[in-house]
Amino acid sequence: MNITRGKMKSAVKMLVYGPEGVGKTTFAAQLPGCVFIDTEGSTKHMDVARFDPPTDLNDVTDMISWTLGHTDQIGTLVIDTVDWLEKLIFSKVCAEKEISNLEDIPYGKGYVFAKQKMQQNMETLEAIVARGVNVCLVCHSTIRKFEQPDQMGSYDRYMLKLNEKNIAPIVKEWVDLMLFVNYRTDIITDEKTKTKKGTGGQKRVMYANHSASWDAKNRFGLPDEMPFDFAKIAHLFGESAPVEAMTAEEPPKNPMPDLKPPSNGTVKTAAQLPAEARKSGKKKNEPPTTRPAFLQSDNADKDALLDQLWHLMIRDGVYEPTVIPAVVADKGYYDLSTPINEYDTDFIEGCLIGAWETVRGLALTKQNDLPF
Repeated sequence: MNITRGKMKSAVKMLVYGPEGVGKTTFAAQLPGCVFIDTEGSTKHMDVARFDPPTDLNDVTDMISWTLGHTDQIGTLVIDTVDWLEKLIFSKVCAEKEISNLEDIPYGKGYVFAKQKMQQNMETLEAIVARGVNVCLVCHSTIRKFEQPDQMGSYDRYMLKLNEKNIAPIVKEWVDLMLFVNYRTDIITDEKTKTKKGTGGQKRVMYANHSASWDAKNRFGLPDEMPFDFAKIAHLFGESAPVEAMTAEEPPKNPMPDLKPPSNGTVKTAAQLPAEARKSGKKKNEPPTTRPAFLQSDNADKDALLDQLWHLMIRDGVYEPTVIPAVVADKGYYDLSTPINEYDTDFIEGCLIGAWETVRGLALTKQNDLPF
């Protein structure tokens, strides 16, 4: 018997699922050395490596078997999507049993036969992983009623668009990383009418841990929620350092990116700041008690970002009203006279909040140099 200790290096077994059009295939295409088994034709308009479109389950099985014998030529095998693979499995069982529908086999044995075929392919995928090739399964999501056996009542949750009794469990058990991807939507309640409406729905996020609303898991200590960006998990494939959770302190790949300054007007620098404009009426290092007007907006999405920025400023002692505009003006992004609440939303989120560590260092230096 041989007993070992410590982490063991291994290829990654992952599953990415979410609603249609959220960018799952584009995300998977960033995996190192990826080759697609494209069961639904989702890569037709992408410049990726792929096998010929499979027409039946035998084609897919042959592609997986070929990969096992050529692991030196592939870094990641992507099956896009596994729910369309399930359709091919169902069709294969129906053809073998000479029936038109799995339901025609009594006692649910049709799904048991399908499970056996899925397991056979999963065994080959496991052998591929053992030889150092990553495997990524892409799947659509669906919303189903869910009822816990020890609780009263049911509720909706996102699940894999797979047979939940026979196929989905073996897929979820097999993977090391299961990411649920969706658009971030916030619910706003009208104070007068008490009606609710959704807002946002443009920012994409991924979840790496289980929730009452979705299935997810990871064996790598990933945070619960992250931006839907391959860079956030690239370290699992040896391509970058680990990342932190989706917080205000999270630095982007390029802090303070080279955005173009506004075309109207000449950009002023901090050296051109009039002395009277820097007078706040407060003693140095005395923080304001409420969020000032230049950090408020009528746009709900922008106002939420400005509030997030305000909490960072208060937390780190960067609250003199002209300091951040001075930093921004020195970098040539906006004129010194432009209030922060008139900055572009993407700039606030990506450059000020996203690169806060960089902004904070520059701002504290300027704030310490102020003569009041």
